[in-house]
Amino acid sequence: MSPIVAQRVFLLFNLIAVLAVAYVVNDIIAVTSGLAEQWSVIPVDTGISYLLLMSVFWLLSLIQFVGRRNKQHFVIRWSNQLVIGWFIATLLLAYVIPLILQQQLRQAGYIACDDPQVVSRVSRGASLIFVHSQATTTEQVCELIASGRSVRGGGAAFL
Repeated sequence: MSPIVAQRVFLLFNLIAVLAVAYVVNDIIAVTSGLAEQWSVIPVDTGISYLLLMSVFWLLSLIQFVGRRNKQHFVIRWSNQLVIGWFIATLLLAYVIPLILQQQLRQAGYIACDDPQVVSRVSRGASLIFVHSQATTTEQVCELIASGRSVRGGGAAFL
């Protein structure tokens, strides 16, 4: 592969990383706005936050850019540690973000149920819907959702 083609593929990966991180941020904003607006049903996919791992391409681009200009720069000397640290930090974020969102939803009175519309999994985690209900037990709420009744939240039908 020629260096020009390799560089374009690398830039494409960076673009995909930007889109993936934007998707994660958009999902977090959607859940928190649903919580603020007190939707009756809030869909949560706990595996989406693992897309943050793609942001390691940004650090690789920085290392490549700095390495072309100055081989003795501290970014080059510490590149291995920086990449491993970035990877571990994003892995921890990907694990903690869904836990925090779920905790906030539970504190607001939402009950977690499996999402009956999810057929397959693309990312690690569970597809859940959090239902704000006056039902006395979790089983009653989840049975209502599994029965296929339409529950509206925030102006959009989720079921």
